[in-house]
Amino acid sequence: MMLRAALLVVLLIGGSGARADETPLAVGIFGVVERTDPLVVAGRAIANPEAVKPLSPLGPDHRIAVGDTLAIRATLENGLLHAQRILAVFAVAGPVEKTGTEEARVMGTRVHIPPSGRVDDGTWAAFSGLWSGGKVITTRLTPLDANGIAMLTGVFADIGEAGLPVIGGSTIIGATLPDDDTGADVWLVTGTPAGEGLRVQLMSRGIFGGPVDLEIWEGYASGPVASETWALSGTPVLGYDREAQMPQAGTLLRVCARAARVLRAPPMDAPEDLTAAFGALGCAQTAAVSGG
Repeated sequence: MMLRAALLVVLLIGGSGARADETPLAVGIFGVVERTDPLVVAGRAIANPEAVKPLSPLGPDHRIAVGDTLAIRATLENGLLHAQRILAVFAVAGPVEKTGTEEARVMGTRVHIPPSGRVDDGTWAAFSGLWSGGKVITTRLTPLDANGIAMLTGVFADIGEAGLPVIGGSTIIGATLPDDDTGADVWLVTGTPAGEGLRVQLMSRGIFGGPVDLEIWEGYASGPVASETWALSGTPVLGYDREAQMPQAGTLLRVCARAARVLRAPPMDAPEDLTAAFGALGCAQTAAVSGG
């Protein structure tokens, strides 16, 4: 019950994200926590006011730790990012089926078990991490009470053999998708395990609490998804490069984007503050993460 109540709070808190001309630039940051003091996510230092408590579908007492995956809505003021909203993101949570010392399945989705993580077959766990193809590369593992609410966070990029949408390797049963969703948004889907899938109880669209002016994403590059087009796995982000310049599949990247399209230069019609932010946040290059 606590998990369900916490999830409802996560779904309801946010705001329209509308920006008046005089308001600071809104930046969405998604990635792994590298440090907590100061808070560093996706390679960017973010001032985290004490009043900004992290939202989490696991409950109200979440404490940010190294390895968490966070979606942060921030403002950029005088070249510094200031957190306005912080959401803890779990790629998958539910019952664990061990398939090896370094790998397991959760509702049909493959998850990597890091050397520092321990999880037993049949137990429940929540996996912070990043998608690489249809697999979760775990950065932090949180044990859960059994028979709780299961969840998946990702994009509806495929339709499975049963004609149902899929996130990772999990079939999503009972999902009603809007006509305009073609892998263009991140969804948080919660419900009950159903074999190699999840039966939906609640769905939430988007992770930044509303539109933002600029996005910073951390994730693993896919292979080509169309002619001269690649994606960040598990996100709506698309990049466009000639085949020879495409990042290799499985490369861990940090990219800047607008409306989920990778930017290497500010748009021609960008307002002055967006152009300044592009430089201040080091957005000129798609950066491969050392050791990723």
